[in-house]
Amino acid sequence: MDVAAVQHFLSRFASPITLKESTLVRGVSYLIMVINYHAAQGAFAIYFKKTHNAPLSKTLGSLAFISVIDLVLVLTSGMVAAYFSGPNDLPPPLRHTLISFIPVLYIGLLLWILFWKNTTRSWLDKIRKFKAIDWVLNHDVFFIFREAKPKDYLIAFLYRIPLIILVIGGYNWAVMSFHGFINWVDIFLFNPLIMLVSTLPITPAGLGTGQVLILEFFKTRLHSPLIEAGTIDAETLLLASSLLWILFNQIIKALFGALCLSRTSRELFEE
Repeated sequence: MDVAAVQHFLSRFASPITLKESTLVRGVSYLIMVINYHAAQGAFAIYFKKTHNAPLSKTLGSLAFISVIDLVLVLTSGMVAAYFSGPNDLPPPLRHTLISFIPVLYIGLLLWILFWKNTTRSWLDKIRKFKAIDWVLNHDVFFIFREAKPKDYLIAFLYRIPLIILVIGGYNWAVMSFHGFINWVDIFLFNPLIMLVSTLPITPAGLGTGQVLILEFFKTRLHSPLIEAGTIDAETLLLASSLLWILFNQIIKALFGALCLSRTSRELFEE
């Protein structure tokens, strides 16, 4: 789904590409993501500049468009899970705040769409005199936001929803491999925050920061016969399962990326 989304939006707003080419290049970017996420996005853009003469800014803008949709969906996951949570999961005031924020989020997204569809209106002339604002309104990085139609946002949501559900909920499968289980509501309530913090450039692949939050949020919410029998404690099981989940993801990315790199030229990803 990730590859198909990238192929669709790059073809529409940057340069036409095939699904096969999108798969190969996205695969190589996965390999680079193991070290640095932002470097992977840059290498992705460099490839299409060299092979398709696609402007770096339009390629990066297309990837940013997908990232905005991902952010909205990740936040939505946490807020919807708050609706199904109980008093033991969240204090009632915080729960009500998160639930009430759902319409705010989507009204904000609607205003965002309307803003970019009206950047040529005369009422913006007064603020265009500020160079920074004029740059934002005209730069190719934001080309996709100016040109995207509501249908494009809908297509992006349809492409990304299954992937976001898999990414957020997948950690529970790692826990299950250690004969443990975390309530699905808790997974979709707290994992979005863990994911967002883990994407910050603090440690490689979020290693360490994510584990601290996993222990904080899930140590009292983890169920396992091994814990009940005293064979292992919750902290150890959570740490082992989270490291397994990260290792599994990184190995899959590295192997798939190495395979894709073997089918293309490394020089095409270098400036």
